[in-house]
Amino acid sequence: MLKFNFETNSTEMKNLFGFVILSLSLIACSDTEPAKENITINRVAAEIPPIDKYDYDTLSGMYIGDFGGSDIRIIVNYVSSSNVIGYNIHKGLQRNLMGKVSREGDSVTFILNEPGDHKYDGVFTLLFTGDNNNPTAKWVANDESIPSKKIKLQKMIAPEGDDDNVNFSNFTEYFGYVYDSLGNYTFKKDGFCMYEYYPKTDDVNHIEQLVEVKGSWSIKDSTVKIDWQPNKMFPRETMIFTVKKDEYSPYLKGEKRELHNYWW
Repeated sequence: MLKFNFETNSTEMKNLFGFVILSLSLIACSDTEPAKENITINRVAAEIPPIDKYDYDTLSGMYIGDFGGSDIRIIVNYVSSSNVIGYNIHKGLQRNLMGKVSREGDSVTFILNEPGDHKYDGVFTLLFTGDNNNPTAKWVANDESIPSKKIKLQKMIAPEGDDDNVNFSNFTEYFGYVYDSLGNYTFKKDGFCMYEYYPKTDDVNHIEQLVEVKGSWSIKDSTVKIDWQPNKMFPRETMIFTVKKDEYSPYLKGEKRELHNYWW
């Protein structure tokens, strides 16, 4: 009859059970993810660009300069930190201007483009430095065969207080609409002017077709200069007049003619 040693078998069972537990623990430990390193996240606040406190509106206004021997006017109607809008007048030809603004320190630059559908359209670059109201300028034609031009511009600033003398700011009050023996002159504040007349076929008869001659005017002291577009009326495209005064009203004298205001 067989006998089993249950005590011995029980001990072996305990050892076997312990071995299984230990093995399972090791397997569990081997499946555990390795410890991760601590990661430090540095949070950087978004940079807010400084407010541009430059007063760009002070650059709006009218500028006049010499453009190849005749006056040119650049009128800036609107200017901001990024855009500029205006127009120019040269010998009565008006061209719209539109472009971009950039600033570096105390210098501001305008890049002004003419429309581009005219032979002599191009790009103006105006540079303002510091508190100087008079920018340096350059014009580059879209047509590379046309020479570029450097321009010294002067900002037109109205005299302070009452001024009895005729100047650019009150010129059109005296000479907005004047006449001579053949036709009528119209002068605008922005420098545009126009002459209207009916051509004569002889000493008696006129052609019943009104002819317009466009130009631009400027005044310095008491001298008025008019630059006309090419025309059949005036033998010289540049005319010079002097402001005169009599007991009744001021008038313009020059070019063997006198220009009187209709309303005086």
